Amino acid sequence: MEQLAVLTRSGYVESIHYGYICVVDSSGKIIKEIGDSNTKIYFRSSAKPIQAVPVIESGASQHFGFTKKEISIMCSSHSGQIMHQDTVTEMLKKIGEEANVLKCGIMIPYNKEEANRLQSSKEKPSVLHCSCSAKHVGMLTLAKYKNYSIDDYNRIDHPAQHEILNTISYFTDYNEENITVGIDGCGAPIYIIPIYNIALSYARIMNFANDENSKYHKACKTIIESMIEYPEMVAGDEEFCTELMRFTNGKLIGKVGSEAVYCVGIKDKGIGICVKIIDGNERAVYPVVMQILKELNILDKNELNNLQHWSRVELKNNLDEVIGDILPSFQLLNKYKLGDKVADTSV
Repeated sequence: MEQLAVLTRSGYVESIHYGYICVVDSSGKIIKEIGDSNTKIYFRSSAKPIQAVPVIESGASQHFGFTKKEISIMCSSHSGQIMHQDTVTEMLKKIGEEANVLKCGIMIPYNKEEANRLQSSKEKPSVLHCSCSAKHVGMLTLAKYKNYSIDDYNRIDHPAQHEILNTISYFTDYNEENITVGIDGCGAPIYIIPIYNIALSYARIMNFANDENSKYHKACKTIIESMIEYPEMVAGDEEFCTELMRFTNGKLIGKVGSEAVYCVGIKDKGIGICVKIIDGNERAVYPVVMQILKELNILDKNELNNLQHWSRVELKNNLDEVIGDILPSFQLLNKYKLGDKVADTSV
C-alpha cells in the first residue's frame, strides 16, 4: 500500500490517499507498478468499454444503426445532461423499446445544472438520468439481437451477460472461472479482477484496434474512435473523462469507475493503466492519473496546460476561496505525513 495523493489545507497536509497503480503493455509486461498489482478489485464502470465490445462484435449495433455518438455513450457514465437523455432515447427508439424497460434504476443526475433544473421545475428524475442507462441499452440491444429474453437482460445468469463475461475474461486474460461476479450500483453484473489484468484489458483493447488480424479489431477500433470523437458522451461538460480525451488529440481513452477506479488506454503505444484509490475517494484519482501521464511523457506542453486544473485540484471553502488542493505525492522522494508543510502550495 503506497501513498498516491494528499489533500492540503492552508499549506499543510490534512489527508493522505493510498492506492495502487499498474501500467502494462499489450504483451503483459509491467512498465510501472506501485503496490501489489495482483490485488483484486471491482472493475466498476471502467469496464464499460470492454462490456460494449460484444454489442459491436456481434453485429447488433450495426443491425440497429447505432452511430459513433451512440456507441460512445454506451461506454459512458454520463452526467445526465439533456444531450445524454436525447441520445439514449434515440437508441431506444432504434431498437423499438421504451425507457421503462431499462433496469438501471433512477438517480439524480450528477450534472449540477440538470439537477438544479429538475429541482426548480419540480420534475422527478428518470432512468434517462441514470449514468449507466446507455450501458443498459447496449446490453438490451445485444439480448434483443440474439433473440434472448429482454425482461431479465441484466441478470448474472442471462445469456447476454455470459457473453459479456466471456469478453471480459478474454480482454483481461483472466480465467472466467476465477472471476467473482457481483452486482453494480445500476443492477448489472460487475467483476472482481486483479488490478494487473484490468490494466491489461485496456492495453489489449488499444492493441486489438490496431491489429487487423484480431477478431475484435473492428469492435475495438469503433469503440476507441467513438469515445475520442464524442468525449462529451462519455461523461459530460467539465468532467475529467471528457476533458482528458478532448484535450489529448486522440492519444488515449479514459474511463472512471466508482470507488476511485480509473483506467486509461494509450492509443499508439498499446499501453493500459489502472489506478485504484483504496479509500474509494474519487477526488484523488484525477491528480494521480495526470501524474502518471506526465511520467510516461504521454502529454505535450499544450495538453498539460489545458488539463492543469486536474493535476492539482483546488480545495475551496464556503466563500469560494481556494484554501488548499489535492495533489499527487507518489513521485516525491519523501512521502508526506499528516501535518507536513507542502512547498509551492497554491494557497
